[in-house]
Amino acid sequence: MAVDVRTFDLFHTPTYDIAAPSKLGGALTISTVIFCFLCFLSEISSFRHGTVKEMVYLENTGGGQEHVSVHLNITIFDYSCKHVSLDIQDYLGRYEIDEHDTKHLLKENTRNGGCNFNGKIWVRKMRGNFHFTPRGTKTNATITHAIHQLKFGDEIDWDDDDIPMESYDTLEATEEGETKGHTHDYLVKLVRTRVWDDDYGTDIYPYQYTYSHRNFVGHHKGEALPPRVFFRLDFSPLTMSYRRYHESSGVFLSRHLALLAGTFAVVKMFYSTLCVAQDTVRCGKFQ
Repeated sequence: MAVDVRTFDLFHTPTYDIAAPSKLGGALTISTVIFCFLCFLSEISSFRHGTVKEMVYLENTGGGQEHVSVHLNITIFDYSCKHVSLDIQDYLGRYEIDEHDTKHLLKENTRNGGCNFNGKIWVRKMRGNFHFTPRGTKTNATITHAIHQLKFGDEIDWDDDDIPMESYDTLEATEEGETKGHTHDYLVKLVRTRVWDDDYGTDIYPYQYTYSHRNFVGHHKGEALPPRVFFRLDFSPLTMSYRRYHESSGVFLSRHLALLAGTFAVVKMFYSTLCVAQDTVRCGKFQ
């Protein structure tokens, strides 16, 4: 006795010659197509924009052998350039008194009798400081100053909302110095940041930082020292990494096809359930 294999069929093939189109089915179809089209536009925009991956790791760079650039634009209002210097100190014994390459750091008198320092210096990646100190016989009771810019490490030449770098120039537009006889001390905590962008083919290392500010009266051998401005640097061993990358086109297509198939499957299931419910009510099984 022959057994017909169609007896075991759980996936009955519908006969579309008896299926009738409806207004509800047409409306659902149009809505589904519009929804899928909007999803495609969103996905293609995300694919072109890329994804930012964040990571924090511990890095040892060799105990102060690496140098970090400092981009500064600071004005000292109470002293002309002849009577103020920019000095650098660190824990390896470096102590430079106003010894800077004039190609990278410009020192110019301002119209109101002050001095503007604009350019770049280098410090070791270790604890240390750079400070502005009055020189010569002229001393004032205050050392009013304005920090127009203070950045560390590589410069960022583009804006990206997906890479949070609000702490890249934290001290910008800061002005202090009305307290008489007080030295200004900025305690700066720096974190190395790696910004790796596949779009631009760049791999740069700027530094983000936070700071605290305090005033104090300096003394030496019982005598008060003239006011100065210190920037004390403390480098964190941690490195923050932001990498923008793009997924492959194959992954993008497979994910989008899965989204299309899933959307149509859910809509089909909803529509079939609604049709069965309508037929049941029409046949009066709940009466």
